[in-house]
Amino acid sequence: MALSEALPAGSGGLFGAPVFVLCHGRSGSTLLRFLLDAHPELACPPETNLPGLCVQLATVWSLIEGAPLAAKRGDEPPEIPEAAIAGVRETMDRMVGSYLARRGKKRYCDKSLGTAPYAELLSRVYPQARFICVSRHPMDVIASGAEACPWGLSGYGFDPYIGASPGNMVMALASFWADNAHLILAARERLGDRCFALRYEDLVADPEQTAAALFEFLGVAPAPGISQRCFSAERERFGPADYKIWYTSQVSSESVGRGWSVPAEMIGPQMRRHINELAGRLGYLAVGDDWGTTEPPGDLRVTTAPPPADVPGPDPAEAAGSGPEQSAAPDTPGKPAVAGTEPAAAAEESLAWCSPGKPVVVADGPFRSELLGGQLRSGLAAASPQRWDGHGSETFVAVVITRDTAHQAEYWLVDLAAATVTPVTRDAQEGSDWDVIAALEVWEKVVGRQVNLSVAVRSCELRYCDNGEPAPRTADSRIAILGELLGLAAWQ
Repeated sequence: MALSEALPAGSGGLFGAPVFVLCHGRSGSTLLRFLLDAHPELACPPETNLPGLCVQLATVWSLIEGAPLAAKRGDEPPEIPEAAIAGVRETMDRMVGSYLARRGKKRYCDKSLGTAPYAELLSRVYPQARFICVSRHPMDVIASGAEACPWGLSGYGFDPYIGASPGNMVMALASFWADNAHLILAARERLGDRCFALRYEDLVADPEQTAAALFEFLGVAPAPGISQRCFSAERERFGPADYKIWYTSQVSSESVGRGWSVPAEMIGPQMRRHINELAGRLGYLAVGDDWGTTEPPGDLRVTTAPPPADVPGPDPAEAAGSGPEQSAAPDTPGKPAVAGTEPAAAAEESLAWCSPGKPVVVADGPFRSELLGGQLRSGLAAASPQRWDGHGSETFVAVVITRDTAHQAEYWLVDLAAATVTPVTRDAQEGSDWDVIAALEVWEKVVGRQVNLSVAVRSCELRYCDNGEPAPRTADSRIAILGELLGLAAWQ
């Protein structure tokens, strides 16, 4: 059967304009694949590694044509003759044309991880091709990668990175994100208006509007309601995919911001600067020294849309303080400002004292974390300060992160000397000796003895933050104080 007979009727030559997704592991690309495949004109199978096959075919064809080959096996040849380009396209046409005919679709979409290095070759094979450049905030990618590989990094393209950072999964995943973000940005700059920049955060925040803009870019018909239809049982299940997608029934933004618990100090300074430069160009908040030490930002994005490919992004040094959802915090030595939304506060406020001469603003309740506040109060009433190794005059703030947009974080100021527990606002952290930060559900599990306190600290589900120059074993002593106040068992 001739190729023209294999193509679906009415394709009108659109097969010459395939869509290639430039993405990396844990970037939300499987959700995008579902949206694309649910469109009546588009067919997007699971990961095919077709772009890599194109490079292999181009290499063999170039060898036969007598063209020079790449110095490193597997790399794209430095010069690819037109005969090789035509041969690759003919092979792809036959394979993909058959697939489109079977699906009854007009346009082929390919979502294979690690496609960015091959974008230029693909653009030569298919001059009318369109490219979707996917990005996600680096810290959320790190958190997602760690969740997907709890027993050690493997798959998703992670394997080459763990060898360079043995024992430091955070640094390995940071390097993975940086390399892929650099390659995708480079492809985006080379290909210009043939690319559509798509942030995962935009997709989950407003899937219908984001999909509508994407379909307009691709030149296909609008598809209202596609964010629900994409979860039909008709999606193809063969091949690699996100392991969570098969038990997902709606687009959700629940995964946005989970990287707030990732310890940024495990990323080296040089790599952090590199990440922040790339994040700024993609329109994301920078990862500052204060990452994860207080309430999370209201939005990881600092622009409503990514800058054009040929326009430099925002200065990464300013990225943490220029977003529309951010508030300024006082310049306090040792307490850098955190980009985020205004803390939850009541209309009526009063003053309290966290240390001599240091006022803080008290927020009205009721707090969702009253259980924690009550436990801290009862713990203080029954405490034995003589066992606190000189820490009995300190203050600390227990920060409770919630998903309530009105109360995104709640703060309890614990004054050990005065034996008081007071609901306060974020400003109290400026004068505290130390802080402990965790999501509401983590605090509830620790107080309810469903999660061991030490396990929560070691896994960074609960973050201990020192606000001074601690002596050795200070952290252990303070966590022991917290355990006593929470009524948790400890060896005497």
